[in-house]
Amino acid sequence: MSMQDIFGERAATATIMQIEAALARAQARLGIIPQTASDTINEKAQPDFAPAGAIQEAIESVGHPLVALLKTWSVALGDEAAAFLHYGATTPDIRLTTQVIQMRRAMERFCGRALCIEARLMALAQTHRSTPMMGRTVGRHALPITFGLKASTWMLENRRNIIRMQGWLSRTNTGVLGGAVGTYAALGDQGFEVETLTMEELGLAPPEPADWKGTRDKHAEWGCTIAIMAKSLARMAQDIFLLQGDDFAELDEGNTEVGSSTMPHKSNPRKATAIIGLSRQIAHESGVLLDWMVSIYERDQISNDSSLASIATNMDQLLAAAEGLLAGLTVHPANMDRNLGRTDGLIMAERIMFSLGRHIGKHKAHVVVRDAARQAAAEGIAFRAALLAQEALASNLSEAELDELLDHRTYLGLAPEAVDRAIAYVTARRTADATLSRNPMAPHS
Repeated sequence: MSMQDIFGERAATATIMQIEAALARAQARLGIIPQTASDTINEKAQPDFAPAGAIQEAIESVGHPLVALLKTWSVALGDEAAAFLHYGATTPDIRLTTQVIQMRRAMERFCGRALCIEARLMALAQTHRSTPMMGRTVGRHALPITFGLKASTWMLENRRNIIRMQGWLSRTNTGVLGGAVGTYAALGDQGFEVETLTMEELGLAPPEPADWKGTRDKHAEWGCTIAIMAKSLARMAQDIFLLQGDDFAELDEGNTEVGSSTMPHKSNPRKATAIIGLSRQIAHESGVLLDWMVSIYERDQISNDSSLASIATNMDQLLAAAEGLLAGLTVHPANMDRNLGRTDGLIMAERIMFSLGRHIGKHKAHVVVRDAARQAAAEGIAFRAALLAQEALASNLSEAELDELLDHRTYLGLAPEAVDRAIAYVTARRTADATLSRNPMAPHS
């Protein structure tokens, strides 16, 4: 399935016809329209009975896409059934219910792709739970971490986005059929029943207590949820973009394409840049959906329908790029280890400070170690030598103790255990998701 299969013109036509057919079934059940009319509408609720060319010709004469579709379809239905097509309904109700179905189908697809990304991230974190690498803050070397720990942050952020998508799906699970201004007047005294049965026929949840045609918070939440996920994956992509640069060479996304027309040696981070670029477009267009929330009175004709398809299409491409990026990612532990040694031990300053602090107090130790670090940088000498030149340190820590403290491989803290904990959490959530999919009535934690 592609986004064209959801938002494309013929796909949208098919969805609208399905909604009209469900409405006819509901009204026939309630005795509002003849059963024969409902049967004919349902038998011919397929795009083949409303050719695209004929719809376009009708649009040119009536100037209204849905009216043009109904007019074209009515020809195939015949006068008797056509008289009860779209009976008591209003265009905005059909359009909004169509959008709910489209957005749900897209979000369900994104959820599935996010689960595939999650599986890859779990494997990456597990494989490298104890692989040391340089942790960087504010663009500078900070403390040793493990690559598994970094991957687990991508994994957990991705999981939060899955939870956000699941939340939107649970909240936005029904359409609307309230009439022109939400009074159900054209649907008659059985308006509530018609709406409830139509949603039931469509496999949607019961309708909301009141008409929501004038609101677009559901659309805005959908767009913002997707934008947040896009930016989460862009954060991961930017990390990979930077870490596969020649100065670090810790990762490689494995591109084989020509990187430059003039520089034969280059292999550019195509997948990472695609993710970052698409995330910008998605975030920009989600702002359009936020603006869509401010409507006039009970509803207006200021429509941003096209933004839904644009956001969904870009997100589908972004997720494909993210899956490809992780599928081809190569990790270079030797280069990670090399980069850990680039400051000649300066990254172990925190550890030395706390060890020395047990003898002279943390604050005094901070000054001693800071002075040694500055001396090493200013004079171009080894950090070890600068530390031993500090009397307060030399008199409290032996050279053997100092050498042990300077070994970055033994200062990973609980990073591997944190990876284990993160994987256990995600595994539990995935099990709960699988249980819920088999039993939709089960409570979701």
